[in-house]
Amino acid sequence: MRGHGVTQTTDKELDPEMVCTRVMARLIEDIGCVAIAPDSPAWSDLGQHGPARAGELRVYRGRGRVQKIVSSCLSVPPSAHSHGGKIREPVPRAADSVDSHSLFVLTQPESPVPHLLLDIARRGERVSVHVDLLPKRDLAVSQDYLERCYEPLSAVRAQIDQEASFTPGQLSLRQRAMLSPWGALFSLAPADLPTAEPIVARYLAHWAALLRSDAAELTERPELATRDLRQRRLLFTRAMDPNWDLLDRTIGIPSVDRILAALTD
Repeated sequence: MRGHGVTQTTDKELDPEMVCTRVMARLIEDIGCVAIAPDSPAWSDLGQHGPARAGELRVYRGRGRVQKIVSSCLSVPPSAHSHGGKIREPVPRAADSVDSHSLFVLTQPESPVPHLLLDIARRGERVSVHVDLLPKRDLAVSQDYLERCYEPLSAVRAQIDQEASFTPGQLSLRQRAMLSPWGALFSLAPADLPTAEPIVARYLAHWAALLRSDAAELTERPELATRDLRQRRLLFTRAMDPNWDLLDRTIGIPSVDRILAALTD
């Protein structure tokens, strides 16, 4: 994967897998926050309850301030998801297949550096993109943290709002409370994915700068570990996001349980 920057172009049509592969390459090679070893990544098939697997789950051990990287990919044929799936926008037709790729970069529980979330999926004629930095501190009472971690994203967030080819996605009010106001969820035509890739790159570059920063508001705080565990165990649940229930019917409860366990332990 060496040399594959996030914004590099190729002759192949850009798709969710390619965007996430480039981000993973940056995490490994440029940012250096991933441990590659015989046990990293740990591999697990998803959807083994059916005649064929629906995808795979990879869990990489992190380095330094990164605890682990949880990567999942799903390729679901139309007949397998007539009740819907994980991505919220747009609502799929029964005839649509799903090609979904997600990366969750989880920082150490005691580290204030936000978690990085990237979820990209193609459903029929639309691609959904969700990118965010999940806060580890209360933004309402942590002005220095807010200014360092989130204010620099205001310009790219405004660009997303103004981009004519992007259609805003919808999150429940409960989900919004668990994420950051600077996060972005939008859908676009597959041909417009090259417009979204540099935006993903800007979120990644800013997160990488936070990872390397020695600012006081980003130094280790032991008390954050309890908060982080509680937040992840609330956010990554079927009660918070009913789309996990839909995935139960798509790839099976055991596969969904493995993904949720990787995100919450």
